[in-house]
Amino acid sequence: MMSERFDRPAPRVLVIGAQGSLGSLLCGAFAWAGWSVLRGGRRPDASADFRHVDLGEPETVATAAGEVDLIVNSVPDLALTAERMVLDRGGLLINVSALSARVGRELRERSTTARGTVVMNAGIAPGVTNLVAADLLVSHPQADEVEMVFTVSSKATSGRAGADFAHRGMTALPRHHTAVIPLPAPFGPRRCLGFAEPDGGWLGAIAAGITVSPYICLNERPAQRALLAANRAGVMNRLPRTLLRSTPTGSDTVSAEQVSHWVAVLEHGERIAARTVRCEGDYVGAAASTVTFADVLVSATDLPSGILDCESVLWLDQVAGPLREAGIVVHDEPIGRPATGPSAPLVSAGAQDR
Repeated sequence: MMSERFDRPAPRVLVIGAQGSLGSLLCGAFAWAGWSVLRGGRRPDASADFRHVDLGEPETVATAAGEVDLIVNSVPDLALTAERMVLDRGGLLINVSALSARVGRELRERSTTARGTVVMNAGIAPGVTNLVAADLLVSHPQADEVEMVFTVSSKATSGRAGADFAHRGMTALPRHHTAVIPLPAPFGPRRCLGFAEPDGGWLGAIAAGITVSPYICLNERPAQRALLAANRAGVMNRLPRTLLRSTPTGSDTVSAEQVSHWVAVLEHGERIAARTVRCEGDYVGAAASTVTFADVLVSATDLPSGILDCESVLWLDQVAGPLREAGIVVHDEPIGRPATGPSAPLVSAGAQDR
């Protein structure tokens, strides 16, 4: 289905959802990295690099995909139209839309044979966070729990899909578990709120038999306090969708908020190791990490077919250097005392709110 990479001077990528906030950033990140980019979307566009792609019309996906080495899908399509097409016809697709883990599991169960490869849950969180968790579990096989905190800003660049993702995770339960996590500066120790528990941090098979405790922490303390109050009242599942606003990408609107996603492993309730994934701008980081993953995956000669999680085909050592060059740094965090000061970047992978 897709062209051979050596037929072209640069690898070619089709970004589905290119007219959205994350999709437009993905296009820019791939172009900056030297890829030839085709922008796929539904709204009419006369640009030479635009291709009409409507996930409700599978033939439009097949037509556009015939020109590229890789598809990146930023659209949370519950039908997984593009993913099914790649599995059936061949090729490579990276999904960065952070769909419910259930959707990926159901597709995997139905896909007994496949010609192509679909990598789910790429990006920064889930994505880089998965690789960090996998690496920590290998280094600490005695761990019986993975603790994850996704730090976000209510003022960050976000499209409609991103706001829907956050809303779905926060309203998964009427009342979530909370925990005080010793996040690094500029956050400091914060009481964090359980988030998207049914998705289990999107860790998949690597966390089989292990408790996964995902949380969310809003950068802005007043907003976090409001969420904690709603949680105490047991009304989280009734939060209105309008509470979360989309902030589309524009020439002057790409946010650069501090991101410090936390991943720790625990044994009998005690943290034994922790790392943070740091960058400036969640959507910017998601786009940059996707390009890093794509560079490795497209050049792989033994990539298995089927629907895969990123941690099953990538490992942290493989991408830590390129991620750092892209502004995404994995830090080892101190255990046993509040991590309020600077901590050392990872060179090689190996209080109640007031």
